[in-house]
Amino acid sequence: MNGKTAMNFFQDYLSQETKTGQSVCGDVCACERTAAGTYFILCDGIGSGVYANIAAITCLSRIKELLRRGVTARRASETVADSMRLARREDIPFSAFIIAVILPDGHFTVYTYEAPAAVLLRAAGAAPLPPRLCPAGAETIGEATGRLRLGEALLLFSDGVTQAGMGRGYGTGIGAEGAASYISRVCKRGFDPRELPEKIVAMCRDLSRDRCEDDTTCALLHCREAREMTVLTGPPSRPGLDRDCAAAFLAAPGQKAICGSTTAEIVARESGRRIDVLRSGSSFASPPEYSVAGVDLTTEGAVTLNQVYNILGEPPELLGEDSVVERLCLMLSGADVIHLMVGKAVNGAYEEILFKQIGVRARQAAVALIAEKLRTMGKLVTEKYW
Repeated sequence: MNGKTAMNFFQDYLSQETKTGQSVCGDVCACERTAAGTYFILCDGIGSGVYANIAAITCLSRIKELLRRGVTARRASETVADSMRLARREDIPFSAFIIAVILPDGHFTVYTYEAPAAVLLRAAGAAPLPPRLCPAGAETIGEATGRLRLGEALLLFSDGVTQAGMGRGYGTGIGAEGAASYISRVCKRGFDPRELPEKIVAMCRDLSRDRCEDDTTCALLHCREAREMTVLTGPPSRPGLDRDCAAAFLAAPGQKAICGSTTAEIVARESGRRIDVLRSGSSFASPPEYSVAGVDLTTEGAVTLNQVYNILGEPPELLGEDSVVERLCLMLSGADVIHLMVGKAVNGAYEEILFKQIGVRARQAAVALIAEKLRTMGKLVTEKYW
């Protein structure tokens, strides 16, 4: 890790089942990652079916828009919760919700409105996080805080989990305490974060005699060491930045890739390393590949980036190791955090009509599209321009 502290990554795993007899789930979720933190939102629309789904989607959209505008999660929770008071008297969509915010160091805050308490899973077992009640206009929200360390997890539920077993020997349902007790028992036999949400939802269905009495959602946020990757593409805006840019790239954590022959030459020159040609590109479909010590993959720039965008997100089993484009896609798909270092020098060649004719976008345009696609794949993407 080049002497740097390992970066945390909060992987989300989700299991969800629609209420028996309904075709549409009334619970909706979203996970968004920024350099400031990881945000997970779970909205549970009142009722079931299409009406509940619309209510949940509406609530989720409002929360995401407030966060996008820079409103804090606390304030967003208060604003949306306060607006729900009208739904108690009028025939308008109502939704419970949970907003979990996890900072890069693992400190988290969970805001709940008419929703179950979160559960914290540690080596000693699982325990609910009793929320502190806070006023939100005419309504009330819950707030719980804590810290996730490597290997620990935060679990969020819709009330389909906590009300499982209601009327079947569990009064008002198993509650957050019952869910935590089940999680502790399961994890004594080994903790696989990918499987735990499915086990919890299956347990709820079993308690209701192979039915789901309500839409049932379990989300798990697992803290683990991030798999990082840095991609450098394009020369800096002025030659005076070459040395600092090359040094920053070579000191970056995780795997490294260079996209651009001139960019590779800059890194080699400024670091005193040798650059060798491994494969000469024979066509647009077969970009050249180079070798620079300490760099995992080095290839051509804009043409390669355009091809990467075109196939990024395809099933890994369809990608091979022979093509440098496919290997770069596999590297990006396997990383959790991708740092994009983009030089702002303009290459006029890509303004030629031939490149426009065959759909080759300029470097910065291709990078922007790749970054957006990576984010939709659940990656944390940072961008720095030189």
